[in-house]
Amino acid sequence: MSTGNIIKSLRESSLMTQTDLAERLHVTRQAVSRWENDETTPGSDLLLSISAIFGVSVDMLLESKQIRYCECCGMPIEPSIMGKDKNGNIDPRYCKWCLEDGEFIYKDVDQMLDFLVQNVPHPEIDDKSARQYFKAALDKLPYWQTLSAD
Repeated sequence: MSTGNIIKSLRESSLMTQTDLAERLHVTRQAVSRWENDETTPGSDLLLSISAIFGVSVDMLLESKQIRYCECCGMPIEPSIMGKDKNGNIDPRYCKWCLEDGEFIYKDVDQMLDFLVQNVPHPEIDDKSARQYFKAALDKLPYWQTLSAD
């Protein structure tokens, strides 16, 4: 995904218009349009401001080949499906199905395991084996490691 597409996706998922973003950055709406159409790329100072507005890292705004995964469920995520904190800022660590308005949907591992066993296909193994498989995967994710440490 290009930098322009990433900025557009973040802006749209934040329900901002190009004018809204332009005003926050003290640039013209046309500048935002040129970024989103990949005609130009924001300078480093603007990339820092954009990253602060959307709560993402600069490397995420640049055409980083890094694939991000939700730290709660492990699903690959992109800006359009990232969760939001209580202030409405995007949190790039979580998907919107695990983090909504700063509240985690899954508060204990059994709740998450129930969801995974019911909704993720696992035709080769029975539910008990699937539960064990998913539990081993969840134990490696930062969200569940933090909860088990508390």
